[in-house]
Amino acid sequence: MLEKPKVDGIVRWLACGMLLALPFSVAMVNFCGYLIIVLALFSENWRHSAGNLLRNRLVWVVISMLALVVIGVMDSTGPRYEALNVLNRYHKLLFIPLLMPFFQQASHRQMALRVFFVAIFINVLISWFDYFGLTHWGDPIYYSVPFHPGDAVFRQHITQGMLFDLLFAISGVFAILSQSWKRGFFVLVGILTGLNILIVMVGRTGKALLPIILLWLLIEWWRTSGEFRHKKSLKRVMAIVIAMLVVSGTLWSMFNPATMLGTVIQEVKVSRSTGADTSQGERVEFWKKGLTLIRKNPWYGSGSGSIYQQTEQLAQYEKSKVAHMATYNLHNEFLMWFVQFGWPGAFVIIAFYYLYFSIVRGISMNSLMLRTTGMVFILGSLFNSFLNDFTEGYSMVMLAGILVDL
Repeated sequence: MLEKPKVDGIVRWLACGMLLALPFSVAMVNFCGYLIIVLALFSENWRHSAGNLLRNRLVWVVISMLALVVIGVMDSTGPRYEALNVLNRYHKLLFIPLLMPFFQQASHRQMALRVFFVAIFINVLISWFDYFGLTHWGDPIYYSVPFHPGDAVFRQHITQGMLFDLLFAISGVFAILSQSWKRGFFVLVGILTGLNILIVMVGRTGKALLPIILLWLLIEWWRTSGEFRHKKSLKRVMAIVIAMLVVSGTLWSMFNPATMLGTVIQEVKVSRSTGADTSQGERVEFWKKGLTLIRKNPWYGSGSGSIYQQTEQLAQYEKSKVAHMATYNLHNEFLMWFVQFGWPGAFVIIAFYYLYFSIVRGISMNSLMLRTTGMVFILGSLFNSFLNDFTEGYSMVMLAGILVDL
C-alpha cells in the first residue's frame, strides 16, 4: 500500500493535471479525475477528514444536490438514458469533498492556481498568435464572421470566454496580493487577456462579464489597501476614474448596435417582432419555456433529463421559428435545477452559489479567489448552464475543492 504522503502528493498532482488539461483535453481531464476518485477514497488523509467534511455546509449542499439528481433519475418524465446523462454531468460535484482534504495548505493551493493560470495563459497566447496569423489552432466552425482567427481555440467560444474571464479574475487577485515586478507581470497578463476578450473573441458572455469582473476587482483592491482610506490617495482617484470609464464604456457598448454586446438587444427585438431564429432570441425563448414549466410543476419538478421532452411538448403548439424549438439546455443553471427538481432544486443551486461566494471570508488569497471567480460562475450561470457544462463545471468544482477551508 502507498504511504500517506505519497498518496496525497499523487492526488494533488493529478488535480493539477486536470487543471492543466481543462482548456485542451476532455480525455485527460476524465483520466486524471477517475484516478483521483480511486486514490482519494483509499487515502488515510481523506478518511480522517470525513468528520470535518460532514461539518462543512458546502459539502452538505453538494450531497443534497447529488441526492436530488439521483431521485430525479428514478422519477423522471424524460427517457432513462437522458436522466443518466444528467447524473453523469453532475457527478463532477464529488470533486469538491474529494479534493478539500488535500489542499488545506497555502502552498498547495498556490501550486494548483499557478498551473491553472499557466494552462489558460497558453490558450490566450495561442489565440493571439492565431489572430496575427502566426498559428492556425482555432476552429473555423465557431467563427461568426467570415474571418475571425483566434476565437474558439481548443474550446468553443462560450467556454473560451469563461476560461479567459477566469484568467482575468485570477490575474487580478494575484496582482492585488503581489508586490513590485510580480504585480506588474499579473497586470500585464490581465491586460493581454482583457484585450483578447474585447477584440479577438466572438462570444458575448465573456465580453459581458469582463467589466463586472473588473469592477469587482476594484472593490477588492479598495478593501485590501489601507491607502484608500485617505481621500487624496492616488490609488483611490485611479479606482474611481477606472470604474467610471468601465461603466460608461459598457453602457455605450450595450446600446450601440455596431458592437457585439449591442447585437444582443437587436437579436432579441428581431426574434420578438418577426419570430426569426437568432442566438439571443433562442435564449429568451428557452427562458420563457423554463418559467412555463416551473409554473406547471413547481414543487418537485419533472425529473432528471426531462427538459427536452417538456420543451418539445410546449414547442409543438408554437408557430414562429424561434418558438418552435425544443432544447436539452435552458442556458440558465438556475432554471435547469428549478425545472428538473422543483423548489428543492432551486434552493440547493442558490445555496451552492451563495456558499461558493461567501463560505471563506476575509482578505486571504483563497477568499479573494472564491469571491472573484464566483462572480464569473454566478453571473455566467444566468446566461449558460455552467455547472452542467464540462469545462465550466469542472473549473467551478475544482476551484471550490482546492480553495474552500475544512
